[in-house]
Amino acid sequence: MKQNDIPLLNKGFHDVNPVVCGWQNCDSGHSFGPAIREYYLIHYILDGKGIFERRGVIYNLAKGSMFLIRPHELTFYKADVEKPWSYVWIGFNGALAEELIDGSGFEQEPIVYSPSCAFIFKNMISADKLSQSPEIYLCGLIFELFARLKEENNVSTRASQIYARRAENYIQSNYMYDISVDGIAKMLGIDRRYLYRIFTEYIGTSPQNYIVKYRLGKAAELLSHYDCNVSEAARSCGYKDTFNFSKMFKKEYGISPSEYKRKFYR
Repeated sequence: MKQNDIPLLNKGFHDVNPVVCGWQNCDSGHSFGPAIREYYLIHYILDGKGIFERRGVIYNLAKGSMFLIRPHELTFYKADVEKPWSYVWIGFNGALAEELIDGSGFEQEPIVYSPSCAFIFKNMISADKLSQSPEIYLCGLIFELFARLKEENNVSTRASQIYARRAENYIQSNYMYDISVDGIAKMLGIDRRYLYRIFTEYIGTSPQNYIVKYRLGKAAELLSHYDCNVSEAARSCGYKDTFNFSKMFKKEYGISPSEYKRKFYR
């Protein structure tokens, strides 16, 4: 099906300036690009699915997702063969463009999932019915879009930080047991890859590395402050295999657990 473009005048608004807007129910396998734009362009998927490619990375997207194309960025996108997508797009420039994007969720990745924003893009389509100043109307919707995205991203960031801190606390409270990154992710009800990403972001290291270092730190404490032998320290810190524990301890501290005890125990 042909694309539906809303005829806009380039008003040259300073802060946010809409330059293109439209919608399309794409045919099977319909594609565009590789191509470059001179303005910011967002596509919101109302239905169906497809792929978006940028910098050699392919994103599989479906209903409720949107993708951002930045000025002078080479991109390619294609509708699914079996379930081609329908989308709305808005293109804009202006002095506030980057400021609006910052904190919206588009900083790290060019895609954002936000089903709650569907009504904003559907309202953009209605600009086609306005005979006077659809550009001003679209300006308001662009501000509304980014206000909602920033709010959702802020909530998402807080939730991510809470998950990371809960995982850290769980490790500190259960390091003596047979815990795993998979088990922690399942306990929190989140994906392992998501746990890895947020834990690394907020704690500064991977969950697995944190478990190892925390266990070995506690073992060193037992050896230097309490009258524990090597096997007791190993079992108390979640290591069933004393030989493996000793090998990891020496890798971390440069000396064996028994040498560490002789050197530091008072």
